[in-house]
Amino acid sequence: MDVTFFAAFSDCDYSRFEEIAESSFLGGGNFSKDQISDLLSCFKCSSSALTENLWLLPLSFSETLTKVDDEALKNIAVHWSNEGSWENTNANAMDLAGHVLELKYSYLQHSDKRILALFE
Repeated sequence: MDVTFFAAFSDCDYSRFEEIAESSFLGGGNFSKDQISDLLSCFKCSSSALTENLWLLPLSFSETLTKVDDEALKNIAVHWSNEGSWENTNANAMDLAGHVLELKYSYLQHSDKRILALFE
C-alpha cells in the first residue's frame, strides 16, 4: 500500500494523493497500516484515524522525531525492522532509517502543522 506522509492542519480531509499540496510532502513509501502502527509504537504512541485511509499522527511522535538525534532515529528504525509487521519481508533497517530521517528533515520546515499519513 502506498503511504504518503504530509504536513497539514489537523482538520484536513484529503482522500487522494492529488489533493495534497506538493510543498506539504514529507516522504512516503510502500508500507502497510500495521507497519506504520509498529513505527508509532516504537515512539510509544498511536495515531488517530480521521478516515479509514487518513491518519493523524500524534504530536508526541512529531516532537520526538524532531528532537532526537539521528543515531537515536537509526536505532528506532532497527527496532522497527524487528517488529512483527516486517516478518517474512526483506526489510533493511538502514532503508527504514532513511525513511525516518527523510521524514524528520522534511518536517522541520513544517513544524507548525501536524504529520498525517494517507494510505492509497
